[in-house]
Amino acid sequence: MDSPPLVVSLGVHIVDVLGRPVTHIPPGQGRQLLDEIRITAAGTAAGTSVDLAKLGARVVAIGAVGDDLLADFLTFVLTRHGVTTDLLARKPGVQTSATMLPIRPNGERPALHTPGATASLELSDIDLDTIATAAVLHVGGPDVLGEFAGEPLRSVLQYARANGVTTTMDVLTPGDPSTWARLQPLFPYVDYFLPNEEQLGRLTESDDLALGAARVLACGPAAVLASRGEHGCALVTPDGRLDYPAFPAKVVDTTGCGDACSAGFIIGLLRGWSLPDAALLAMAAACLVVSGLGSDAGIVDLEGTLDVIRRHAPAEVTNRLGLAAA
Repeated sequence: MDSPPLVVSLGVHIVDVLGRPVTHIPPGQGRQLLDEIRITAAGTAAGTSVDLAKLGARVVAIGAVGDDLLADFLTFVLTRHGVTTDLLARKPGVQTSATMLPIRPNGERPALHTPGATASLELSDIDLDTIATAAVLHVGGPDVLGEFAGEPLRSVLQYARANGVTTTMDVLTPGDPSTWARLQPLFPYVDYFLPNEEQLGRLTESDDLALGAARVLACGPAAVLASRGEHGCALVTPDGRLDYPAFPAKVVDTTGCGDACSAGFIIGLLRGWSLPDAALLAMAAACLVVSGLGSDAGIVDLEGTLDVIRRHAPAEVTNRLGLAAA
């Protein structure tokens, strides 16, 4: 049997500590009882890696973590999900990136974050030979990778492109024009840019999603997939814009929805689907993640994710994709 295609997920690796539902922060030494507390592997690289592995891809993680117990936990969780962690760079004297997330009853998630080791990634930490064997290189969070996100990352993306590797990129922070200036030299070597609508608008200084996406496309990518929360997503290519509604879901926690979109879209590409159909799989993955606590919630496997499309997409779509119920 042929092995599944390889995805290298490079970038931000975070340990999330989440609790829900948090209605308020108790004053003084007060206490609030919660229904659930979880610790997960998260971030625009690690969270996407977990979802990709659940959806059937072989995944290799590349990024910087501390030499601490948080890194031990992170590598344990990733490995348990089937992600190869041998190429994670342990950085002495600095902690692994971590976030505390008090999840509100409506699923919103204010964050208390320490950047930790994330920005200490160096070109010497990157295994180019592994990247050359991948089907996809996903870069998660270049906006917080520090100096690496300059010429070093540009050279990695260029190398991937020269070796026929499809490249995707997501961002972590809300973004601003200075971030745009740092990312712009990378875009000629990025096939698909996968931000959320707010990030796209702030990066490009545009209130119009299509105009903001057009500014990105002018720099080189073939498409922009912008997630839009409860409004679904928009796929913008040089041929125009297509909008997709979110699939029905009970919102528990929005953490990791963007990572799920990225993973679903990448799996669609690996299956040889068209960009519009890959966007549907992105929405299906996000629909599942939003229904549970943490970035690794909801998604069980590819078949369960395809079933979301099977149950909610129009018959013409399910027939085209061979997903019609027997």
